[in-house]
Amino acid sequence: MAILITGGSGFIGSALARALLEKNYKIILFDITPPKTEWKGIYFIKGNISNWAEVMNVIKEEKIKYIFHLAAMLSAQCEANPWAAFQVNVLGTYNVLEASRLFNIKKVIFTSSMGVYGKVPNGVVDDETIQRPQILYGVTKVFGELLGLYYHHRFGIDFRGVRFPQLIGPGVKSEGYGQYLPKMIEASLKGVSFEAWVSQETSIPIMYIKDAIRCLLELFEAEEDRIKTRVYCVGQIIPSPTARELLEEIRKHFPSASITFRPDPKAMEVLQSIPTKLDDTNARKEWGWSIRYGLKEMVEDFIQELSSSIN
Repeated sequence: MAILITGGSGFIGSALARALLEKNYKIILFDITPPKTEWKGIYFIKGNISNWAEVMNVIKEEKIKYIFHLAAMLSAQCEANPWAAFQVNVLGTYNVLEASRLFNIKKVIFTSSMGVYGKVPNGVVDDETIQRPQILYGVTKVFGELLGLYYHHRFGIDFRGVRFPQLIGPGVKSEGYGQYLPKMIEASLKGVSFEAWVSQETSIPIMYIKDAIRCLLELFEAEEDRIKTRVYCVGQIIPSPTARELLEEIRKHFPSASITFRPDPKAMEVLQSIPTKLDDTNARKEWGWSIRYGLKEMVEDFIQELSSSIN
């Protein structure tokens, strides 16, 4: 059966495609730019998620049965161009769900974000916490969650979603306020200086990319009678490391790492508006989710993976 990955050329989409390929699915990447690497069995189709006809055509012509909807503009991009963000994040999600209804898609997996919450009194959120995002990225993700749940209840689409923390891994190219974390590691490995736009004590919930891909696969493969909550918080590395603690871990591998900190007011405002902890109790209970990579394991594997790609 064919699986469509919207935003498939991106950081998460590329890694997910390779993981799904091992399970003998036909993989279609739908994106405005091609992937950096070609893989046998993974097919790229250029298209714009906000263009209804292009979404409908790829689903019909490729006989798609499952969709991973990853295509989205991130926080910094949304703030820079909220009009484009509406087209991609809001209209694009509607296009995917409406096409899924018309062509009887069996399952839609949606990547949401901790950005759906905004500031909360104690910083801890779970699947029942009221969502009051203060940035457009979070607003569009709330829309995607609610529209997906509507299509589930109204039309029977097997819609499932996860609220990811900041994802960390080698090869991130998209700009987001939380991307100082992977950039610190990459700069240190490459022996170049990097000035982070946060304070040393900045701390946000994070997850390593390999845990994130496993998370998506496990949610996708879970029996439907186990899926009660539908859209889940999926936790993070505990405790969430500060930028200073990440640098200390990096310097165990690169003692001369040249990382400095100059907090940017806009970035700090956004990062301070997100939760400090995501309670993933429902995901653990319903489909057995758990984190495997801690800070030490994440940095070690990140360096190993990036070193292999450079060499």
